[in-house]
Amino acid sequence: MLIDWNLVVFFAPFLALAISLIAFTLAIIMHLKVSRIFRSANTPDIERLLKLHTKTLEDLIKFQADSSAYMKSLNKRIEGKLGAVPTLRFNPFKGTDLGGNQSFSSVFVDEEGNGVVITSMHTRERTNVFAKPLKDWKSEYELTAEEKEVIKKSKTNNAK
Repeated sequence: MLIDWNLVVFFAPFLALAISLIAFTLAIIMHLKVSRIFRSANTPDIERLLKLHTKTLEDLIKFQADSSAYMKSLNKRIEGKLGAVPTLRFNPFKGTDLGGNQSFSSVFVDEEGNGVVITSMHTRERTNVFAKPLKDWKSEYELTAEEKEVIKKSKTNNAK
């Protein structure tokens, strides 16, 4: 296979021209993209543009860290707040002519079960109110069946 050098010499300038046009077109496209970047940032040179982007990135990182810290503090505050406050009404003197369903037990606790159970025993002559502190869903004082039931209900509500 022989190469016709006259043909190569004839087409070489056209090939060089085509390559030059492609390179020139790519350079114009690149120039337009870079110009658009500089216009959007309102900076005349790349050093200022990089400083501007670096500062923006640092601000974003600081904002993210501050937001995370704030969310953690909100979580701590929410955990310490009361959840649902179940109340159970009952008659402690069933079968007698005393009371009625005016007596009640209510539980006021946080997610860990720390708080108080309050019970009111109502009769025609008087009303007694008892408060028993709770630590980890337990009390050092003896609990009635109604108090245990309302604590169980509160524990179930807080588990959700």
